[in-house]
Amino acid sequence: MRQALHIFKKDVRHLWFEIAVAITVVAAFTFTGARRALWLANPVTNRIAAWTLVMILLPLAWWTLIARVIHDEVLPGDNQFWITRPYSWKSLLGAKALFILAFISVPMLLADGVIVRAYGLPLGAELPGLLWSQVLLAIVFVLPIAALSALTTGFVQLIFAILTPCVVALGVAIVAPEVVLGGFFGASDWIKIYYVFLVISVAASAILFWQYSMRRTSAARSLAVAAGILAVLGMTLIPWSAAFGIQSWLSKQRVDQPTAHVDFDSGNKWLTRAVIERGDRVRVEVPLNITGLPPGMFAKPEGFSVQLQAPDGRMSYADQLPLRYASNMGQQFSLQVTVDGAFYRKVKNEPMKVRGSLYMTLFGNRQTARVPFGDRSVPVSRVGVCSASGVGNRQSYFLICSSAFRFPPVLVSYRFIQSPKEAVEDVWSSTQPRRPISYSPFPAELGISPVSQDFTFSTVRVPLSEARVDTVEPLAHIRQNFEIDNLRLGDFEVRPALVSP
Repeated sequence: MRQALHIFKKDVRHLWFEIAVAITVVAAFTFTGARRALWLANPVTNRIAAWTLVMILLPLAWWTLIARVIHDEVLPGDNQFWITRPYSWKSLLGAKALFILAFISVPMLLADGVIVRAYGLPLGAELPGLLWSQVLLAIVFVLPIAALSALTTGFVQLIFAILTPCVVALGVAIVAPEVVLGGFFGASDWIKIYYVFLVISVAASAILFWQYSMRRTSAARSLAVAAGILAVLGMTLIPWSAAFGIQSWLSKQRVDQPTAHVDFDSGNKWLTRAVIERGDRVRVEVPLNITGLPPGMFAKPEGFSVQLQAPDGRMSYADQLPLRYASNMGQQFSLQVTVDGAFYRKVKNEPMKVRGSLYMTLFGNRQTARVPFGDRSVPVSRVGVCSASGVGNRQSYFLICSSAFRFPPVLVSYRFIQSPKEAVEDVWSSTQPRRPISYSPFPAELGISPVSQDFTFSTVRVPLSEARVDTVEPLAHIRQNFEIDNLRLGDFEVRPALVSP
């Protein structure tokens, strides 16, 4: 322990300038973040440019400090001067960990606490999110750079090690953009993300331990490459149905599935279409209706698997996420699947049988919070704090909600009330990409800023009395089978000339 403290003090004396820069950036982050809490009441405090700059500088300051402290005792090779000193590798590793903890983790922990309190959020209630957010920052922003620094001899090699996977990802994005950009932002994709976090934490920890204890750089570099491949494979190959299965196991409530039914929506039969697309593909759209749900619940479709079966047994199969909903509440939607043109032409005039399974999330436990107009923030359960104001002789109304460490794991709707019995405007956050929902059970999500915000406004020319925030939470994740008989696709064919651009 004494030797580790000796190395720690030496690093502090040697890297005082880098430490001062990192602490200054954290202080600027704390100041601008706390002042942004007042931006609705005082727009002058909304320092967007300063906030954007500090959000860029903060990770750069961290990475520079981490690389400098680890490169002070370079690990690759056998000609380093520090090897001749009686350094224990455990003391050396402990000193570097203590340095990072003292000048990166602890200052960020204090900064997040100050910013959260500036928004009026109770620090005691947000303590789990505060601590878990530091774990995520360490996994994503600290461990990878520390591991790469342990595998390199200086900044030139480190930059090359960082740029190489970035160039590879750029090449993949050019050749196959759907691999990089497609399908990783659903409500259940936190499972894939945490798989990557697990790979990073295990691989980076193993590399650091291996390098400091044995300094076998070639093997450690091979481990880093293997970890990168495993992370990419997990993000691309883990099927969404497997993620949904894990999500279903974590459901807060069990639902008697036989009570729920998924059927062909005969009342909206006109929504059925067989759209001829380019590349000899046909997009089949079939309206479905969800009924028989427990009282007080509504369903949000997450995905489906489907089989199209002709009378002679020929089949076309697809397994994909829903592409479009027919209503915000999710009780009705259009199943969309693309089939091969040759298969479609053979079976379009025959009575088809459609079998499949619908994966859906059930929401319930609605709660409503009143937010009076004024400068006071109101606690809103499952959201955080919200405040409402009217400006310009009450011709414009604003409602803003702040949440600590993650977007709320609930669907949120906002209403402006003219009188206790009349709602003037209703905006569902599920239709707004600013407020995504994640089913993650963890109290924090990855992000540098500890507070996320969502707001809406109204310009109705009538006096309003208050705003209201409604929330419904996900209770269960279930799969329900469906079957449709005698569906003749040719009766709903849409030719290219009839398809709107």
